[in-house]
Amino acid sequence: MSEGLGSFEYHFEQRVEPHHVERFLRFSERMHALASQREGFISLQRQLIEQRPNECVFRTSLRFATIQQCMSWLDDPQRRRLLLLEEEETGFRFQGKANWMGYGRWLSRRIQRRVATWKVNLLVLLTLYPTAMLVSPLLNRLLPQASGASLMLISNTLCVAATSWLLVPALSRVYRPWLEGNSTSVQAWLGLVSLLLWVALLWWGFNSVALSAGH
Repeated sequence: MSEGLGSFEYHFEQRVEPHHVERFLRFSERMHALASQREGFISLQRQLIEQRPNECVFRTSLRFATIQQCMSWLDDPQRRRLLLLEEEETGFRFQGKANWMGYGRWLSRRIQRRVATWKVNLLVLLTLYPTAMLVSPLLNRLLPQASGASLMLISNTLCVAATSWLLVPALSRVYRPWLEGNSTSVQAWLGLVSLLLWVALLWWGFNSVALSAGH
């Protein structure tokens, strides 16, 4: 899987019945044409990865310049209408997963070496968890009449923005030696343990607040 500097990938798996393959390919070309008109679009590639008697499995790789531009396209109302219509009429199923290596693009510009995926994911967890726990109840109070879908969209947007532009870059500067692997074995373990302790402490704090509020 190739990555370009400053890009974010999202991968889909589509499971299509053999007699719907031609229609699916036409639908994919239509979605490709729409996506290519969006800001930040880089590429969309599709390939047949498995062919079974009762279904064909395709993989589509979508690449945008930033995660925000990619999520904007994934949430586009026109895209969703077309996708829902196609699912209803053809019955094909799709699964999607992000290439979370894209989160590595959020690290501090001072980070020069390639960072292990699990280290990036741990930083994302440490920043995204408290952000989501704080933003969600705040939005529920500020926008009590808003629908669940609207609150989720606003919450996700705020969490992604805070995590990508502020929290992960700031945390990566603090843990730069650990991220780049320039620390001793003892320092590496201390860095990992400190991050896990922060996660545990945050969980304990939010859990305690929730239990107190329940009484």
